[in-house]
Amino acid sequence: MTKKTTTKKNIQSEFKLAEESLEFCWGFLCDLKTLSYKDNNFVDRLLKFQETLAITIFRLQLARNNVIAEEKHRIKNKGSYNYDWFRAKMKRLSTFKKGIDSVVNMSKSFGDAFAYFFYQFEEELLAKHLNHRRIINDSADIGKRGEIEFIKNVKHIEGHFTLFHDITNTLRYGDFSFINLKTLKVEKVGELKTKKVDSQTLDLSLTYFKRDDIDKKNKPLKNPELEKTRKGRQILGMANLLFNEKKDNDTKKELVNPTYSKEVEELLLSSKINQSKYVQVSEGLAFISLKSRKTSLYNNIFHKDSAKYGVNDDFKELYVEVAKKIIKKDSENNGIIIGQLLYNPDLTDKSTPGTIPLFWHPIDYNVLKQVYFLNTIVISLFNPVHLIEEIEKLGYFVDSKYSNKKREDIKPTKGIDRFDLFISYIINFLMTESFVIESVQQIENEYGQGINGQNAQISIKPQQKFDIIPATNKMKK
Repeated sequence: MTKKTTTKKNIQSEFKLAEESLEFCWGFLCDLKTLSYKDNNFVDRLLKFQETLAITIFRLQLARNNVIAEEKHRIKNKGSYNYDWFRAKMKRLSTFKKGIDSVVNMSKSFGDAFAYFFYQFEEELLAKHLNHRRIINDSADIGKRGEIEFIKNVKHIEGHFTLFHDITNTLRYGDFSFINLKTLKVEKVGELKTKKVDSQTLDLSLTYFKRDDIDKKNKPLKNPELEKTRKGRQILGMANLLFNEKKDNDTKKELVNPTYSKEVEELLLSSKINQSKYVQVSEGLAFISLKSRKTSLYNNIFHKDSAKYGVNDDFKELYVEVAKKIIKKDSENNGIIIGQLLYNPDLTDKSTPGTIPLFWHPIDYNVLKQVYFLNTIVISLFNPVHLIEEIEKLGYFVDSKYSNKKREDIKPTKGIDRFDLFISYIINFLMTESFVIESVQQIENEYGQGINGQNAQISIKPQQKFDIIPATNKMKK
């Protein structure tokens, strides 16, 4: 037999501890959102937040390691088991493993909300992080142990607050950022290496780059020797994260970026248990809320059946009704895109450059808690043809898989490539279709004849921005 068999009771116990930690983290995030700096031992909880979340994730990953160890043991000895028992056991272990991954992903969404506060004035750096491949390391190894000890014991370097990347989905270069709390600017980024000296001792080595040093460079760092190894590439990537790539002739036009936050908030406030409800916010977009009874995190993860959210015949009728309302009757390109706010079905993140975590939208945190803890899900239904045809009226060819029109048939003088990238912003981050249209019109007004009389390709980079904390009123140390 294995040294430790994973049972339902084990998983329930780990999820209960995780839920208690997430409740603590949520309480702190709510005080952070309301800028309640002087209440409820705020500074102590600020310092405790990251290690609490990091230890929660680490414990879950340890449980995952145990599941994997048992899987390997069972497979090695499968000849000694009844086939049906073995098959059921392996299925159960796989379910446990997926459930653990879901809670880790969920936990990191809390970390994303925390980290965004400190990165809120670092749009370019955050975009670089998000354009880097997502880091997946779901094993509780010696490196993770070292990182946890570091965040527990090193709260700042040279007065700059330590921000741990591994509690997030969004911070992907290096292991730590070091934040100037007066300016909310990233001053350093570091990578930690851990070696085990003996059973009681770890040797921690931090390599970090200072932003002031990188700012003196006139081009990104390159080193052919470093590029040959994974560690070398990590170091170069971490350094160049801080390199300012903005060109002198770059222009930035800020537009008011309206969202459907208030409409979704009203939908959530009016939602009732096991009763689906919807709001149509435009000709082509609607949101449906599904609210369940409050239950444990374990049940939310392993019993996300349709009945739990009231997905019955009444819901199916509502779904059809909503879909009919957003159909464009005189178009041949109707199609319904279904999304879900905050989480993917496996609870992985939807983080996208230029967006803000749902937590920071101007939505009451009491109703947001229902979404973060999986007691309410919000489904979006979007028919892009309404928006596509509005842009076509402006004289543009729209490159979209949701349109059957071809550029060579229309032969337009102007077009929008990769239009479907906007769809994620609309169905996942509450961007309005009017903002997309206004963005196109603004570019038409300013660059319709090209830049300096020359034809030019203009890129649109949507950037959500909410006044979380005024730029002139930064957090005090």
